[in-house]
Amino acid sequence: MNLQELAKRQLGDYDQHRPGTMFVEPGFELSVDQAYDLQFLMAELREARGERIAGYKIGCISHTMRQQLGLDRPVFGHVWESELRPSGSVLRTADFDGLAIEGEFAIRLAADVPSGRWLRTNPEVCGTGFVIIELHNYVFHGPTAARAAELVANNAIHAGVILPTFETPLCSCGTLRNAALRVTRGREVLGTTATEQLEADPLDAIAQLADHLEQRGRQLHRHDIVLTGSPLPLWRVARGDSIEVWSDKFGTATCSIEPDAEPFV
Repeated sequence: MNLQELAKRQLGDYDQHRPGTMFVEPGFELSVDQAYDLQFLMAELREARGERIAGYKIGCISHTMRQQLGLDRPVFGHVWESELRPSGSVLRTADFDGLAIEGEFAIRLAADVPSGRWLRTNPEVCGTGFVIIELHNYVFHGPTAARAAELVANNAIHAGVILPTFETPLCSCGTLRNAALRVTRGREVLGTTATEQLEADPLDAIAQLADHLEQRGRQLHRHDIVLTGSPLPLWRVARGDSIEVWSDKFGTATCSIEPDAEPFV
């Protein structure tokens, strides 16, 4: 198996808004470790063509979800500067594969983080906190038994971020645990929760991310964004939808989906 060639194919598929077509092929298999190798090789290809990493995402933060996927830790993925969008953005479904959204909190680092151990003794480097809308290519091609590897290889199905208009200074990531989070579609409340329902402190998940990067010769940097995961599920969205993610302490982010074209008369 030539992972370098697979990474080129994966990137080509991603650019065509149809990631993960290799998983359609009968008998195609990757281990989770190989899937991370593929994800990082794809990231190297994106950097080589001039794209910049804006940070990282953390997913599958609940024990139940990890157990279903056969994982022993959260899932990690790359966040790209080219896929950051401001609040109020209008999205096209054609730019995604099975567009879905998730409301969650993110932090921006105030300093480089060399390791998870270092972060645990320097929690003040979580400089600001804010709500975001995470965008997903919510599609899987392979069998359920291979879902974890496909998720990782597809960059944890991450496809972009809607940023809010402001960020709130943090004393530590623990501040996020006292905030409410609500996701609405138009006038419909899709979900609401308090981050105190998270099974672990966000700092611990970020420390695991730092260790994950250290093992691959990388690290978290000052100004990086880290998506901390959400206790709420993903929701598929459709043309004409308007989405708002709101927090009582950390602002609001909104986006809308381009409506159907007016019928030709």
